[in-house]
Amino acid sequence: ATRSRGRPPAALPRAAMLRLLLLALVCFSVSALTIGTPARVVSRGAAATMAAAKIRTGDMVKVLAGDGKGTVAKVIMLDPKKMTVTVEGVNMQTKHMKPMKEGEQGRIIKRERPMHLSNVAATGETAAQDAAPVEAVAKE
Repeated sequence: ATRSRGRPPAALPRAAMLRLLLLALVCFSVSALTIGTPARVVSRGAAATMAAAKIRTGDMVKVLAGDGKGTVAKVIMLDPKKMTVTVEGVNMQTKHMKPMKEGEQGRIIKRERPMHLSNVAATGETAAQDAAPVEAVAKE
């Protein structure tokens, strides 16, 4: 059983060649998907939505970090995409405004700035619950 060196091996039938090509394609695509991906994939939107679901505008939160640490205050604004929360009276920014028109005075504006959602914790109460109950006054 000697083989001549100049002759190519026998050609595979067309159906067998297509099956082999399909198998190679499937194996390559599966290996390409699994090689570069980490073990756990989490989208940013899911994390932001989950965090935002715990805290809503008007809720009372406790500040965990920063100058206002320990302060319990009301949430003014929540940005789930940036994962930031603006809390009433916490993380104040001072802005010096120049006079724009003649005769107008310059002024200093203090306003709340957003902080990261991880720096606050929900206290489980809303601002409406903190208000004192209104008692009906009977007319005598």
